[in-house]
Amino acid sequence: MEEITVVGLISKILDRYVVTTDDGTQFTLSAIMPYESVSPDYDSHTFAEHLGLRTKVSGLCDGNTIWRAYLTEEKS
Repeated sequence: MEEITVVGLISKILDRYVVTTDDGTQFTLSAIMPYESVSPDYDSHTFAEHLGLRTKVSGLCDGNTIWRAYLTEEKS
C-alpha cells in the first residue's frame, strides 16, 4: 500500500462511500485499516457530510480502496 492524495467528488454507491477523480477513477473509502476488528463501515458517517462535494482525500491505497481515509473540502 502507498500513501496517496486525490481530489474528486464524493458519492455513495450501494452503501459504500466512493471518491471519483476528474479522470473517472473511483476509490472506495474506508475510515479504518483492513485488519481492524470493527465493522467495515465503522466511522464512515464522517464521509456523509462531504456527499456531492469536491473533496481532497488522503490515505493508504491498495489500488481500489483508500484506507484510513481523511477528507478535507477542496476550496474552489
